[in-house]
Amino acid sequence: MSESATRLPIESADPAEDSRLFRRCLGLYGTGIAIITMENAGQRAAVTVNSFASVSLDPPLVLWSISHTSRSYPLFKAGGPFAVNILASTQMGVSRHFSSKIEDKFADADWSPGQHGSPLLHGCLAHFECETYAQVEGGDHTVLIGLVRRASRFEGEPLLFAQGQYSVAYAHPEVSAAPEVSGPKPEMPSQAGIIPQIFEAHHLLSAVFDEHRHAEGLDIPVARVIACVYDIPGLKAEQVARVTYLGQRDTEDALATLAERGMLVSGTAGELTLTEAGKRLREAIQTRWRNFQRDQMAGIPEADLRTTQKTLSKLISQNRAPN
Repeated sequence: MSESATRLPIESADPAEDSRLFRRCLGLYGTGIAIITMENAGQRAAVTVNSFASVSLDPPLVLWSISHTSRSYPLFKAGGPFAVNILASTQMGVSRHFSSKIEDKFADADWSPGQHGSPLLHGCLAHFECETYAQVEGGDHTVLIGLVRRASRFEGEPLLFAQGQYSVAYAHPEVSAAPEVSGPKPEMPSQAGIIPQIFEAHHLLSAVFDEHRHAEGLDIPVARVIACVYDIPGLKAEQVARVTYLGQRDTEDALATLAERGMLVSGTAGELTLTEAGKRLREAIQTRWRNFQRDQMAGIPEADLRTTQKTLSKLISQNRAPN
């Protein structure tokens, strides 16, 4: 019997009895991120989704789903034209902005009206301008099927979301290697490959460190949240979502998990702090992380580490959003 056939699940339950487990399992399926926009009778609406998918080429149909509890649900339910804005890898801030509870999300956004009036966000990877073709009720969501009247694409790379975190696409090591050729290999400028290498290193190291998180009963979103509240006690849920780069739903799930385990408490104004048990758990993860870093850095010259740290600090400082 193969090793994969004998692997035991980290967790398993009936989704009807544990909706957060169900969402964690769904979160393992990586997706792109889209913002659906609409304007109807002077009212604008926007929702951030990762449920977007193609349905048909003839006629050209796409679909997405919206929660019945969304503030924008009544406007989209009424039907009419809407636009699907596919976010580029440079638009993580746009995703966070439109996922927030800001009342007028368009006031500080760059956009222009499409052919049927739906807002088209600037800087996106693609736009699909649609008419509502059909609606299908599915539990606590409605699936909207759109007939695409105009499709546009632009240069760039997609913004992705998986396992509770934003990410970008990079070639798999098994398929990205160039075929062997005779003769000397051409030198590639170091600048051309450093950013993909940073992303690849991040994801590989995170995957390797997963066994340490699992040993403490944590997944990536819960680990990020407990680290955030440990470092900055007193934050509220929306602030934690912003600091950790997690979506509001993933943040709330992680907070609920920690609260159920007696690791976190919420004050009367919603301020969050860790209990003594929560602090001990965070410190245990910190110890594992320090040992992990020591093992990973072993054998790398100190001068190389200082140069790498200086380069990364420069990249972080020039791209960090102002407070």
